[in-house]
Amino acid sequence: MRNLGLLILNNLKVTFRKKGNIITYIFLPLVGVLFSLVIHGTSFVSTLNLGFVDRDHGMAALELKEKLAATEDFSVVEVDEEEINKKLLDFELDAVVVVPEGYTESILSGNAAEIEIVSLKGKETTAWVEQLIYRHSASMSLFSAASGGDPAAFDRMLSQISDYKVEFNVINAEDRSTDKAMTRTSLGFLVMFVMLGSGFTSMIVLKEKRDRTYHRICSAPVSSRQYICANSLTGLIICILQIVMIQLIMKFVFRIDTGMNDIHLFIILLIFAFVAVGLGLLITAFSSSSYMAGTLNTLVLTPTCMLGGCYWNPELMPKFMQKIGYFTPQMWVMEAIRKMQDGGDLGSIALNLLVLAAFALTFMLIAAFRLSRVNNLHKFV
Repeated sequence: MRNLGLLILNNLKVTFRKKGNIITYIFLPLVGVLFSLVIHGTSFVSTLNLGFVDRDHGMAALELKEKLAATEDFSVVEVDEEEINKKLLDFELDAVVVVPEGYTESILSGNAAEIEIVSLKGKETTAWVEQLIYRHSASMSLFSAASGGDPAAFDRMLSQISDYKVEFNVINAEDRSTDKAMTRTSLGFLVMFVMLGSGFTSMIVLKEKRDRTYHRICSAPVSSRQYICANSLTGLIICILQIVMIQLIMKFVFRIDTGMNDIHLFIILLIFAFVAVGLGLLITAFSSSSYMAGTLNTLVLTPTCMLGGCYWNPELMPKFMQKIGYFTPQMWVMEAIRKMQDGGDLGSIALNLLVLAAFALTFMLIAAFRLSRVNNLHKFV
């Protein structure tokens, strides 16, 4: 037991002796959280500056203008038609709503004229406006049908609706979707860096074989099993440090609400840490050099993180790629986090945890078998 402790302590000293490793293990996961804050912090809904051109001057057009102006996230101003292009090009306006001449008459005739929306920013800007205009035209058509197409009755009905006051009790609900999305992105990057760090830690074995330190260690009263176990525990300790550090920073520094119990999140990530350590040992076991191990680590890490949903929501991928993703441990850990954020408990992610444990056990057993069979250390580079 004492030898095991000494080996772990030596591995930690060797690992953190290099400043580059401190950046890899400590600062890169933090950069992932900061990147998540940036991409989600800029995704808020800002005020949409709308121009309004009224060629109709009828009650239906006036009602549309009032509806747009009453919408909280719209700022509506009247503009001259000659100024439309200039204001759009100067980014003074995001879009311009142009009500055609005879719009109210077209409503009364039962065939609402199309309202033009001019914008340089595409559907992501105009979609909401289009939906509001569509609903307005539909409601105006209902009023027209009720009035029998009589302009006077139609105007009278709209006036009565405007004069009729409805009281609403507004309850503000906290929007936690941004925090949840930010959490998933941050943890996705953490998952990636945990795997990256475990791969680098496992390569201590390769480095010591190359430097012939491995021979000196094995000539001491230390078995190969103790040596591999110490290396695995070193990687696990570093993973735990990364997980605890990121959880504390997210909660107490950035005040991010993860949407789940902190202990449950730690358990999920801890089990994944065993997977990462096992995969690191597996890559090391099948590598004949440090260069080969680094290359394999990169080739395995990047595509599996993509398929596993570490960088984006898996639903954005084609169905066949989503199915392939279930062959990666990243998909199971990210899915477990999503389930917990949706109100699940540990029972709801039991399958996810079992699959992750199976991944970890499989990787470690194969790595242990392979390492026990490899004895050719003489020409290691």
